[in-house]
Amino acid sequence: MDISKEQLIGAMAEFDAKFKHLPEWLNWVDNHAYKYAIFYRENIYPVKKIVSLATGVNVSDFLGGTNLNKSIVKFGFQVISLRPASWEVKSGKVVIKTLDKSAFSQGTGIPIELRPFFLETAIQLGEHREINLSVNGKIYPSYIAIENNPPHRTRLFWNKDFIGELASRFPEHYEYAQEGRKLDGLPSVEMTLAREGGFQKYSISFTSAETLSKEWSDEELEETVKAYLWMLGQETAGIPYSKLAVNQKLRDGKLYQRTKGAIEYRMQNISSVLSDLCHPRIQGYHPAKNVGTNTKSKIAAMLEKLGAYEPEDYAPSDDDETLNVRVKKLREKGIKGKPKGQTSPRQVTSSSTSYYRDPLVKAWVLENAKGICEGCNDPAPFLKNDGEPYLEVHHVIALADAGEDTIENTVALCPCCHRRCHVSGDKEAFKAMLSSKIDRLLANAQN
Repeated sequence: MDISKEQLIGAMAEFDAKFKHLPEWLNWVDNHAYKYAIFYRENIYPVKKIVSLATGVNVSDFLGGTNLNKSIVKFGFQVISLRPASWEVKSGKVVIKTLDKSAFSQGTGIPIELRPFFLETAIQLGEHREINLSVNGKIYPSYIAIENNPPHRTRLFWNKDFIGELASRFPEHYEYAQEGRKLDGLPSVEMTLAREGGFQKYSISFTSAETLSKEWSDEELEETVKAYLWMLGQETAGIPYSKLAVNQKLRDGKLYQRTKGAIEYRMQNISSVLSDLCHPRIQGYHPAKNVGTNTKSKIAAMLEKLGAYEPEDYAPSDDDETLNVRVKKLREKGIKGKPKGQTSPRQVTSSSTSYYRDPLVKAWVLENAKGICEGCNDPAPFLKNDGEPYLEVHHVIALADAGEDTIENTVALCPCCHRRCHVSGDKEAFKAMLSSKIDRLLANAQN
């Protein structure tokens, strides 16, 4: 394809004058069909469109990619990738970086495809190209340099004051980074760098997936919960899968308006709901903190709709038979984590007084005991019809004495030890022994 430098410059001028303000081109960089752009005079241009304007050849009649990019670079133009690893180009003056753990200790790498955005001229090994990062008007001196060791990557280094800025905004991320842990289980943090005249100063702003509060539709939520449950199934079965691929598939489908970070955080919301239920969850998605009640309710309702959660199984009951049925079902599903229980279980009075007991608390205590009496340390005296060891769950401080229906106030005992708690002459001493012997009860006794 015959083309000249002058034709390309003329095509970019024509794009600026006639095309870039048209609706179809206003947000062209967000279309993943465009992978590269010509970077010229601090602006970016779609490669094939510019070549089409320069030559008069329709974009559908020639191929883009590496060879076309090389034909443009040979004229001295720079071609950049719009989405190199963990980066995204939004315009000729704005890029977004998704922060990883290195950002909370030293700085960030600049992919070779993105160097033209930061470097007006080539940088040499050993050279420090000084720049300023501005956050709400506060300046943080930084610099760009090439690492001394192979493969000699280009990096943007910021000082400890900027790291302190990051730590104050995202303390949990900072803590993970200091411990050498990946940030995969936390809401992603996107740092926007906007060039302010030339290549020496960049205005910085941050967006966390936690702040992406646009209301999710039921359809979006259902697709996300389905994807989560599929991944959980793969993980439980020991089948390898890619969280990144699942995230991308969602964004290529019904969640096309959502960012990678927003979907990750929604996955963490789901983990939070499952964690509250002591239900198995995906290990890679750390439960989000401070999830709103409305959000949790919607996720729980979607889990119920998809058959992953039955509210009735978790409902407290004053009927022993009903309680035991629910306990059995919860134990069969698997219990992860510790249930919160009830600090003030509801009382019901007929001919006698009884209380609504939390089945998840009883299930956890029995599961934790593993068939061994927590009083005498002997195995359960016999097996029930379903093959489960027979142990009884006892409240150390009786519910009638304002005791809590929580794991901190309950133990699994054989029938002999259970009766000892109620009718023996040394019952108080025996209960005191239980509280000192079992860590979770000791914590309860000290509160």
